[in-house]
Amino acid sequence: MLGPAHRRWQANSAAENDRRWSGYDWSRRGEEWNESPQWKRALIEDVLERWIAHGVATLEIGPGGGRWSEVLAARCSALVLVDVSARPLELCRARLGEDARITYVLSSGSELSGVADGSIDAVWSFDVFVHVAPTDQAKYLREIARVLAPDGVAVVHHADGRNRGRLPSRVGWRSPMSRGLFAALARDGGLRVESQFDSWGAGGQYDLSAFGDAITVCRR
Repeated sequence: MLGPAHRRWQANSAAENDRRWSGYDWSRRGEEWNESPQWKRALIEDVLERWIAHGVATLEIGPGGGRWSEVLAARCSALVLVDVSARPLELCRARLGEDARITYVLSSGSELSGVADGSIDAVWSFDVFVHVAPTDQAKYLREIARVLAPDGVAVVHHADGRNRGRLPSRVGWRSPMSRGLFAALARDGGLRVESQFDSWGAGGQYDLSAFGDAITVCRR
């Protein structure tokens, strides 16, 4: 459950994230966070493509420079991109071009405004929830449950403890979270947890060991 420390957490607020990502140098379009091209390719093949089917309505929370949005746009019937900052949405629009299938939504940091109930088949979010305050993560999970169609899937990358990886959490601006708490928040929000993992590829050769993060897969 969310304890007093989680509720008092002042960092990783929507306002802070808006300021940070509005002023961020997006010249590398977020690709600087890939450990290697092989790491990214394996994540797409073994995680994104495994859980998110072709031809479904998809929503991405925190598209950044569009490094995953480009992949999702090529395989979905409709794509909703949601961000707390207008700047990433502008970058994605420039990267993806004018496409009637793509909708851009500016969020308050914990809601999916304007997205209809049960209208989304799959949700993807990577390198985002690690920067979102715990109480806002809980609100987002309830919103994900609201917009997902029956048996819809959500694949969310989040923190799993503090200072567990090779790098300290403060370097990665990490919000306090664990896979156990995230699973509990997902269930409280109306989702069922299908899988939690931190590595992929043959023999788990690629992973999230830099910060000790995890990926949780939920169903409506």
